[in-house]
Amino acid sequence: MKKIYLFLIFFIFQFKAFGQNTPDEEFQKTVPHWFSAWTLVYKDIYKIDTINPVEFVFFDENYVYSTSAVTISQGETITGPSLLNLKLNWKKTLHHGSLTLPNKVSIPVGITSYASEIPDTDHHSFFVMPLPSFWKKAGVESKELGLDNLITGVFLHEFSHSQQMLNFGIKITQYEKEHDFGVNTNDDMLQNIFSENKDYVDLFNAEVNSLYHSISSKGIDKKELLKGLRLMEERQKKYLKGKYKSLAAMDDLFLTMEGLGQYSMYLWLIHPEGGKTDRETALKGVRRNKKWWSQEEGMVLFLILERQKASEFWVKDMFGTKPVTITELIRSNLKK
Repeated sequence: MKKIYLFLIFFIFQFKAFGQNTPDEEFQKTVPHWFSAWTLVYKDIYKIDTINPVEFVFFDENYVYSTSAVTISQGETITGPSLLNLKLNWKKTLHHGSLTLPNKVSIPVGITSYASEIPDTDHHSFFVMPLPSFWKKAGVESKELGLDNLITGVFLHEFSHSQQMLNFGIKITQYEKEHDFGVNTNDDMLQNIFSENKDYVDLFNAEVNSLYHSISSKGIDKKELLKGLRLMEERQKKYLKGKYKSLAAMDDLFLTMEGLGQYSMYLWLIHPEGGKTDRETALKGVRRNKKWWSQEEGMVLFLILERQKASEFWVKDMFGTKPVTITELIRSNLKK
């Protein structure tokens, strides 16, 4: 009887253990999926297979998982994924509500996802992002894409910036040191400065609408494209002058960076081995109700560029050492 009793206790314990999540299950499931998505876009579509060094910081409600010795100086060593040429050593520890990033800046845990340069390195970067359960608890959703596809897209968008430190990153850092526009130096600068200026907003909307009207499944309406580019030039000449003069160049840089991030997300969403989403739904989900100006316009510029020329002819410029902007590429193709 005693043996039967002990067996039942053992069986119940094993049954409960089987029904529970294994340690680090979300990390072990999610991060390889995100890395696989990046490999699909970067290696299989863009035909680039080498990644510049990145230190990762992922977190959930309780733990931080990182490859950075600054973020986790002492912690539990765990098994984790590698990414293409990057062989990563992972650790985890309790975060107690705050994170020390690889640039030695401390932030509270929250919905945040971005790449940034690590000071005193050869333009290496770090990448920080919460795991899906954190997004779900915060109420983030997408009726077009679903939460998992949305978050994977966010990863692809933001991680693309980690590979642009040697071109666009250097240029933006230079502008940031040389100018103070009264707002944070980021891709929302123009929106933050001019969102209350109705004339600016109307001109911008007309510009973006013309650009979207220029694309179709068959190709490009050159008349609409030229109209959109003319309105862009008019907007920049009219408003980006005086103390805002250098913002014209920054506008082109941010349209390129944000556009590539959105375009990379879109390519994964429509791929049969990626998000398996139809093009119309994917584009609607990526545009996110047209909320963010640089993403909204940047996306359509890359849709135009792909209709002008296959990505193999221009994508390496997006991740190289020279900042070639999306508008430069589109205008040069129009001359051919």
